[in-house]
Amino acid sequence: MVQILLAILFSSFKFAATFPLVILQFKFSFLETVLWTNVGGIAGIYFFAFLSGKLIAWWNRNFRGTRHKNALKEEQPKKVFTKRNRRIIRIKQQYGLIGIAIATPFLLSIPVGVFLAVRYYRSSSVKFIYLIASNVVWSVIYTGFYMFWNVLIFKNS
Repeated sequence: MVQILLAILFSSFKFAATFPLVILQFKFSFLETVLWTNVGGIAGIYFFAFLSGKLIAWWNRNFRGTRHKNALKEEQPKKVFTKRNRRIIRIKQQYGLIGIAIATPFLLSIPVGVFLAVRYYRSSSVKFIYLIASNVVWSVIYTGFYMFWNVLIFKNS
C-alpha cells in the first residue's frame, strides 16, 4: 500500500522519474505501473491546474492591476522583450497546446506543463484531454521501455 501511494505521489509531479523506482525497485507489473502512474499523473494535472489558476489570479490581482493604476499617474515604459520572453512566445506559436501536452510528462514535468497550459490556454476546454492523453501514452512508452530493459539486464545477469 505504501508503494502504491509513493508511486501516485511521485508521478503526480515528476512523472518520468517515477518509472525506474516503480518498475525496478517496487517490482510492479506492466498494468500496475500504467495504472498507478496514470492515477498520480492525472491527479497531478488537476491539482496543479487548480493551483496554477489560483496563482495566476493572485498575480493578476496583486501585480497587474498596480501597473494600470500607476499608468494614470505617469507614463509607463514600453515592455521589453527579453530572450526568454521571445523563446516562450515562439514555443507557444510553433507547437501550441498539443506541443505543451506532449512535452509535459517527459520534458517539462507536470507542474510546469500544466502551468503553461493554464496560463496560455485558459479558455480551452480540451487542454485536460490533451494533457491526460499525453500522460497515458507516455506512461505506456516508459513502462514498455523499462520493462524491456529490465528483462534484458536481469536475463543476462
